[in-house]
Amino acid sequence: EILSEHTCQGWLEGYLLTGRHGLFSCYEAFIHIIDSMFNQHAKWLKTAREIPWRRPIASLNYLLTSHVWRQDHNGFSHQDPGFIDHVVTKKADIVRVYFPPDANTLLCVGDHCLRSWNRVNVIVAGKQPQPQWLSLEAAQKHCSEGIGIWEWASNDRGAEPDVVLACAGDVPTLETLAAVDLLQQHLPDLKVRVINVVDLMTLQPKSRHPHGLEDDEFDALFT
Repeated sequence: EILSEHTCQGWLEGYLLTGRHGLFSCYEAFIHIIDSMFNQHAKWLKTAREIPWRRPIASLNYLLTSHVWRQDHNGFSHQDPGFIDHVVTKKADIVRVYFPPDANTLLCVGDHCLRSWNRVNVIVAGKQPQPQWLSLEAAQKHCSEGIGIWEWASNDRGAEPDVVLACAGDVPTLETLAAVDLLQQHLPDLKVRVINVVDLMTLQPKSRHPHGLEDDEFDALFT
């Protein structure tokens, strides 16, 4: 490990060009250091796709392990989620952003990203111990859809909910489920629906991103 994000980014880009697979783990606040290098790699991927003799290469995968929600003793210096804003401005067929809420969904997302090519994948997952919400089988189904209702945490039972609580990421998921617990204790008649988002791109319209939802699919989730 060296404290030079530029060097790590350059190493990974070169490593991928040799036909191998790699992962760049970094803090959310410091990944901004390679913003322009990410830009150029995304542009290169777009152009390379248009050249018939250029073979696909493994995706460039970022794992952001120290994120805005949980910083303990160094929050002021380490809080900056803006890299995600930077990534999602790129071409829809190039970038993906994932927020696995537990270890099993992280395994599924990691497996998917390492099998993909010609993309830039950003995975945001903290390094603090977290509850395990889903079995591996349930996690595989949830990650394949990218977004879904957590029936086991909801009590609307398919009816029109009074409130929809949606979350993306490990800490927001934890806080959302804590809120559900309080609502069920104090307002047991309130119909609550919990929606968890793993693939951030599902929140875009299908017309703007291949992983996006059709309007009727979005309405079926969020009413």
